[in-house]
Amino acid sequence: MSIRAFLIKIISGWALFGGALLLLIVFATAINAAGFTGNAIAKTWGGNVSGLPGYEDAVQMFIGVAALAMFPYAQLHKAHAAVDVFMQYAPDWANRAVANLSGLVLAGLTLWIAYMLVIGTAEVRSDNVETTVLGWPVWIFMPFAVVSCILWSGAALINTFAPLETADGT
Repeated sequence: MSIRAFLIKIISGWALFGGALLLLIVFATAINAAGFTGNAIAKTWGGNVSGLPGYEDAVQMFIGVAALAMFPYAQLHKAHAAVDVFMQYAPDWANRAVANLSGLVLAGLTLWIAYMLVIGTAEVRSDNVETTVLGWPVWIFMPFAVVSCILWSGAALINTFAPLETADGT
């Protein structure tokens, strides 16, 4: 298996991991909403039904991980936003040049973000930053962002040097 194929499998699996986290968030949100509904009904008889304690903390941490896990897959499949207003009239060689340049810039930028996240993770860990309600250490969620940025950079490099074939064969 080539490095490219291996990286594509890792990126796809990472996106599935992000999707699983999003499903967990949806499930927790449904339970929390049911708790609020139950509380509204229970109030009429003087009762009380609580929502999930620390729900906001968990969603805040998990949504950051889940969303960023999707970016490499979106980059790999060119499912990101692009502004084509001017480039649609440019010749093919200019489109290729801009695509290659932007891929290299994005790869470098996402590696820089990963580097800064590593530094930030160390700082957040040394400061003992925790979520407000649950008291979870925030730093344990940050390495997931580092991995996402590294995979995002890899996806940008794949698109630049060995792009996937699209449905129409281009």
